[in-house]
Amino acid sequence: MSLLQTLPYKDYERALKFTKEQCEIIAKVADLRNISFLDAGKPGEMLMKQLDRQGYSANQYKQILNSAFITRKATFYKPQAKVAILIGNEQYIHLAKLATPATDCDHLGTKLKTMGFTVITLKNITSGVLKNVLVHLLEVVPNDSYCLVFYAGHGCEICNTKCLLSIDCPSENIQPQHFITENFLLNQVAKCKPDLCVLLMDMCRVNLDRNNNQNLFAQLLTTEDYSIHKNLLVGYSTLADHAAYEVVQIELSHSVDSKLTYELKTGDQVIHGASQYASALCDHIEDDCDVASLIDKVHGDVENAAKKQRPIKLQCGVAKRSLHDPATGDSSLLLKNLQKVVKQLNDNIIVL
Repeated sequence: MSLLQTLPYKDYERALKFTKEQCEIIAKVADLRNISFLDAGKPGEMLMKQLDRQGYSANQYKQILNSAFITRKATFYKPQAKVAILIGNEQYIHLAKLATPATDCDHLGTKLKTMGFTVITLKNITSGVLKNVLVHLLEVVPNDSYCLVFYAGHGCEICNTKCLLSIDCPSENIQPQHFITENFLLNQVAKCKPDLCVLLMDMCRVNLDRNNNQNLFAQLLTTEDYSIHKNLLVGYSTLADHAAYEVVQIELSHSVDSKLTYELKTGDQVIHGASQYASALCDHIEDDCDVASLIDKVHGDVENAAKKQRPIKLQCGVAKRSLHDPATGDSSLLLKNLQKVVKQLNDNIIVL
């Protein structure tokens, strides 16, 4: 059977998104001659058809792809370590439950692990526990590392401060113990003096209602300061005072009328990529480019997604860094140290 007949559809979909530059590199590794992607409107489709005509199998295609990715990665810097902290809150007690954060964290974590990251996943956690975990985990991360923090869950803005809401957050009369701020996160990461910090927040940024939370606004007389060690990139999945969307795909245990409102049941499986932002992020996280360009690609996809959503990128520091840059430190020792910390803290944390 031919390549196009045996290749999984998700791999074919990924191939359709290859840029002209990526197709040229893959074609060179596959020794495809007399092919040009210069004027190709769909370079990925053109590449796959040519590989199919040349008789490549699905296994051979994957080997070519791996070789192309290995040979094409440019190194901008060599950090001591690469650590990803992925936070997914979906099982809210008082707020609407979400469908995708845990699934998106798992999918993103799998990709980051193959890129050499030590991955820490925290799911359905309160802000008090999260603060304690972050303080202790980041004490173990060596200086001059890359730190990527991803949050998916409910969020809001209070006095222009971005807030990550914990699973026990009430719908009214919210107190400081029900959230952690973006500034708190940045301060904690800065303590390990990273060469690069990437903070990505896939959450709504709706302004909190002052009338229903008067006590909280009275307490917030000033915003927290934060510090930046070297290179910082922050990605927000949407504009201020706007929502972020989940476009959910579900593998059902039974058939339903698509016109009716459906509540998730035991046996239903949420397919990763339902969040517009996380879907675009997972599509591009392995791209061979600097991090600023990678986030631009993600945000470009989100702007063209099914529901209108405009993300924002903030950048401090102009040095180019790639998530593929190899770490020089002892990753196995770091993994053991992080696992030792986690063992003493909480059961809802996974270190890979």
